[in-house]
Amino acid sequence: MGNKRPRWESELFASQCPNPVSCRTCQFRAAIFNGMQLDNADTAHCEVFEDPESKPNDVYFDGAECEFYEKADDRPLALILGVAVGDALGVPVEFKKRGTFRVTGMQGYGTHNQPPGTWSDDTSLTLALADNLLAGGDTPDLECIAWGLTQWYDNAAYTPHGKVFDVGNATAEAIKRLKKGVAPEKAGGTGERDNGNGSLMRIAPLAFYMFGIREAEERFRIVRDVSSLTHAHEWSVAACYIYVEMLNKLRMGRKKQAAYAELRDDFARGVPFISKETLSKFCRILENDISTLPEEDIRSGGFVIDTLEAAFWCFLTTDNYKDAVLKAVNLGDDTDTTGAVTGALAGLAYGLDAIPQEWREQLAAYDEIRRIAVAMPRWDYFRTAS
Repeated sequence: MGNKRPRWESELFASQCPNPVSCRTCQFRAAIFNGMQLDNADTAHCEVFEDPESKPNDVYFDGAECEFYEKADDRPLALILGVAVGDALGVPVEFKKRGTFRVTGMQGYGTHNQPPGTWSDDTSLTLALADNLLAGGDTPDLECIAWGLTQWYDNAAYTPHGKVFDVGNATAEAIKRLKKGVAPEKAGGTGERDNGNGSLMRIAPLAFYMFGIREAEERFRIVRDVSSLTHAHEWSVAACYIYVEMLNKLRMGRKKQAAYAELRDDFARGVPFISKETLSKFCRILENDISTLPEEDIRSGGFVIDTLEAAFWCFLTTDNYKDAVLKAVNLGDDTDTTGAVTGALAGLAYGLDAIPQEWREQLAAYDEIRRIAVAMPRWDYFRTAS
């Protein structure tokens, strides 16, 4: 081996004991025996060695971080910060009409009279989902997630300044039903008028929970259950599923255009668990290339399909995080949510370093965002370990 640093147990010829797994992602996928975490990681899920022919049986880490995951572990934070920064950029100008203002950076006050860097319910409910998704065990616990939503609504948990503002009607009504004892799976509105963007704006963390779930119908079931806490109509559920599928492809390292092409191919092959009538509502994304549409054809209000289309359009017609979220916010109307949904796509695609440092520094309650985001890679371990 010469001076080459050993990376695999097989290179050591059993001459010494390997050190504990140090890669922050792989250590949570390490083998479990009698409740104890072993030193050798499960390479079946190692994204460095994607080719089954080249996968060794056991990974050896000698105290150094895996080079791949030094950056890959930034992805959950890039996703959540992508949401929060896009949200905060849009808060001061929410409800303003397109063309009557211009956002070029982080500013404050305006519509909700909040200081610069303040994020709204979009980020609060994203954090509530991420923080409670696996609190009850190895599957999404709807009761725990519902508890997180009510803690936000009643006690201002997951807020930047201890104050709840800008609460969507459908979300508020669903939380009131939860507080009255309605089962989580039955709390969300089911009518056509219940298709605001309130579940779409918070659903992004599911992209990291989906690791290793190969069956599309199982992924859809999870998205449906989590969306239905507040928004149970099939249009809202389908919008969330399309969005999470796109995020999942970006999480796996697909480039933007390749991810979008693969998404459309997936739906072209058929998605039997979503009705054709519902899928027809998304034809501008799934059957056509939405990036070819002019701005005047993009709507940016609170209707869930409009928000999804606007986010895809802003993401696909720009080539960096900053331009994507500024384009989203400057569409007007529901600026914070359009910014947040676009921000998740762009944050995951371009990475943490692409989010302007000055915006990150101005963001309120950054430490709370980071606390929740850095725990997200562990979800795969919790879901598979036994």
